[in-house]
Amino acid sequence: MKTICGLFTAMLLLTSCMKSDNTTSTLYTDTAITSFSLGTLNGYLHTTSSTGADSIYKVSITGSDYKFSVDHANHRIFNTDSLPLYTDVKAVVCYVNTLNNGSVFIEDTEDSDILYFYSSSDSIDFSTPRKFEVYSSDGSTHEDYTVQLNVHKEDGEQFIWKIHQESTEIAELDRIKAVTMNGDLYVFGTKEGKTIGYTTTNGDEWKPVTEIDDEQAYRNMLVYENGLYTIANGKLQQSNDGTTWTVVNDAPDVIKLVAANYAELYGLTSDGTLMKSEDRGVTWIEDLLDTDKSWLPTEDVAYVCYPANMTYYADYMLMAGFSNGVDKISSVWRKIVEYDLQGDEKWVYMDRTDGNNFALPQLENLVMLNYDDGILAFGIKNDDYSPIYQSRDNGIVWKENSRYQLPVHFKNSAVDSFGAATDGEEIWIIGGNGQVWQGHLNKVAWDKSE
Repeated sequence: MKTICGLFTAMLLLTSCMKSDNTTSTLYTDTAITSFSLGTLNGYLHTTSSTGADSIYKVSITGSDYKFSVDHANHRIFNTDSLPLYTDVKAVVCYVNTLNNGSVFIEDTEDSDILYFYSSSDSIDFSTPRKFEVYSSDGSTHEDYTVQLNVHKEDGEQFIWKIHQESTEIAELDRIKAVTMNGDLYVFGTKEGKTIGYTTTNGDEWKPVTEIDDEQAYRNMLVYENGLYTIANGKLQQSNDGTTWTVVNDAPDVIKLVAANYAELYGLTSDGTLMKSEDRGVTWIEDLLDTDKSWLPTEDVAYVCYPANMTYYADYMLMAGFSNGVDKISSVWRKIVEYDLQGDEKWVYMDRTDGNNFALPQLENLVMLNYDDGILAFGIKNDDYSPIYQSRDNGIVWKENSRYQLPVHFKNSAVDSFGAATDGEEIWIIGGNGQVWQGHLNKVAWDKSE
């Protein structure tokens, strides 16, 4: 028989109060835990100083940010979004609500026959799942719930790189560009005056997909409407699989494809005019700019397109690269595309002032990736791989983020052309020497796995 500390005392007090003031109260035979939440928790982070000294400092974690599910069928209570790795769960304040004013008790961790009265002011050790028992207001029935606090087993802010087996096929390519399409990774490069393409689903096994008799075709490769587009031998071509190509326009107004969004393709003419097509490249019109076109990027151009938070049916676009009108830094342009409005959205040049120290440097082989609610950019500068820069304000400020580092073995290898792409969860870097790297930030990978 279980020893219930405080239960009968509470019942006697309740009965006494009911009799003393001649009031009538209804006691219920049924009850349940209806909600569960956490108070503020402590977390302990480990850090190493520049001198190598170790230290630990305490941080506060807002427990109410982590919602709990009450599974009445299986009598489980748990948080679907796990607490950070560094959370201290040995001293936790929690808040429990019950049906019909049921009384809550906690089972002892060592002796299941002992129950302790629950109080929202007491801290509880949740390093192992705890059993809560809620008794009906008349004391005749009770329900048991196992409460489990899920804590991440990995550091969500840690970036993990994994190297795949070296690709002899890619090592034979002179220059490289990578894209992702429908969950597959595509890599294009040049070899003996031709554009050669390969695809993989796992980073280890590569399948040839294309051979185009134009070594510049790899530069124009981009994904639009779940298809690959490029300009080869002066013709705009499209492919659904990278193998079979169809000519869309045998004399397009553009000579170089530079960007795409949900509904439009963008390209540059021979005189540097930015054009757009709303019919998959069949016809082209000049796009709108907020300043002179001489500031547009024309070499080593990279772009990203990602949802705009301000409205449901809109995208941000960023485009950057070398420009004849911009010195020492990359020319960065931004456009907001609202698909449900027939407006005249312009490309806006992200101008710089003398006091702004956070411009994106000029980088050869520039790549930009939409990742972790921000934009990552890196390339080659002064015959070395650049750091990874991050912008969290849609292209205005670019800073190095210590969380993102190129793989050490890749960075220390001979500098060569490379490609990079992401599906939003995994980042791929493919080196001209055949190195294939796959990496992710733990918390970004968790978003899809949990």
